[in-house]
Amino acid sequence: MNEISSVHGKVQSGFVINLKSPFLLKYFFYPIRAGLFGFSLFFTTIFISKYLGYIVKNSPEFIIDISDVLLSLLGFILLWLIKFLESFKSTEPQK
Repeated sequence: MNEISSVHGKVQSGFVINLKSPFLLKYFFYPIRAGLFGFSLFFTTIFISKYLGYIVKNSPEFIIDISDVLLSLLGFILLWLIKFLESFKSTEPQK
């Protein structure tokens, strides 16, 4: 009986993460959300331009390949970096 309570005590003392902490929101959640927006913005632009090129017969086939996704990752990185660096700005009023 003593072994069960000691194991149960070890499980109870686990590491707890508060997902609504200002630190996690400011430095992780908001930059990732902005990065996903940047990815979707770049990918949508590439998708529409390739589709319009196919419609006006500029290209013979409509293909989205891995290079388009990799190019869209540039949008993720750019907007993530902008939002991440904005979180380090001082919140003091400017004179």
